[in-house]
Amino acid sequence: MHVLEHAFKADFSFVKAWKGDTAGNLIFKGTARNFNPNMCGAATITVAEVEELVPAGTLDPNQIHIPGIFVQRIFQGAHYEKRIEQQTTRTRNHGPR
Repeated sequence: MHVLEHAFKADFSFVKAWKGDTAGNLIFKGTARNFNPNMCGAATITVAEVEELVPAGTLDPNQIHIPGIFVQRIFQGAHYEKRIEQQTTRTRNHGPR
């Protein structure tokens, strides 16, 4: 007995990367490394939005998470809003401990 798991197959995948070059090589940051690389390989066309777009050959090859062969479109996004909330319920005492 065995179970056959079919692979994901998508027409498009839209991913957001921290840094990319004009050849399509991508570097992800934080939790973006969980599913974005998998979806780049599963889709026919991958559209990547990057925070920082640099010329080809600028990125360190050892740091690249997705090679440009998996990315068909790339563009640099603008006006990023970092939505990390920090709720403070009381003031902090920075005096001696």
